Amino acid sequence: MSSKRLIGALVALLACVAVPAAVIASSTPAEAAGSNTLTVTAGEYAYTLKGSLSAGNVQLDFVNGGVEYHMMAMVRLKSGVTAAQLKKAALSNSDKTFGKITQGDGNVAPTPGVLGPNQHTSMITKLSAGHYGIMCFITAPSDGAPHLAHGMVKVFDVSSSKSSLTAPTDGVVDIALTDTAVTVPSTGIPATGWAKITNNGTTGRDFNLAQLNGTTTTAEADAYFKEFFSNGTAPAGTPPAALVGGVIAVPKGGTTYLALSLQKGRYVYANENSEVDNDPNQVLGEFTIK
Repeated sequence: MSSKRLIGALVALLACVAVPAAVIASSTPAEAAGSNTLTVTAGEYAYTLKGSLSAGNVQLDFVNGGVEYHMMAMVRLKSGVTAAQLKKAALSNSDKTFGKITQGDGNVAPTPGVLGPNQHTSMITKLSAGHYGIMCFITAPSDGAPHLAHGMVKVFDVSSSKSSLTAPTDGVVDIALTDTAVTVPSTGIPATGWAKITNNGTTGRDFNLAQLNGTTTTAEADAYFKEFFSNGTAPAGTPPAALVGGVIAVPKGGTTYLALSLQKGRYVYANENSEVDNDPNQVLGEFTIK
């Protein structure tokens, strides 16, 4: 992926999230063995980072402590690149400018999904040693500029020391994605534990969950968030579902772990192609946590 395409892909995430993503409550998820965690807390308009990472398995805890939607698009950077340099390059929308600061094509996947206010999501993935940046491309309602333009950008390092974190083995359920289907456990998706998400499709895939409000239908939730992410302005009225994060761009053949801490209610899962806007062939399904 070229750096210009990467910039476009990050911005396109705002249009690709057709249905809200995984509902992760503020409670602590089931624990994996070892520790290698970075907690990223988002607000208007800044990130606060807690913890440090070693190369290998990492746990990313993403918390939205603000009143707007936020995301943490990640990019691999050359050593020494500052947050100010990343902001300038990302806003330039220039392949040449952005390519000067990235390590390789800069692509990092998978990443946590978009979060609604006062929500939290956790995932386990792998990161190599190096220098990284995170940015938010959600549109600010005050002026229509991306949160990045208001300073919502941060850099951090992953050390070359070896991570002690291992993938969870207790309370793990398998969820398999293809281009046309989602395979979930015969007993359904549980309220708590870890979902081991494997992408058996031909492209990168997103796996998102939404909690529906009241008698809201999947179609209503889908339409609401498509409009929101298309123009950056939330439609009038109460949101039909809770948008709280998930996993974006699980690579072809890749696996990641998503923490589950689901409250009672009706849910929708969505499996979407990460490489297209508003995937017309998204795979949707409903389930209930009792």
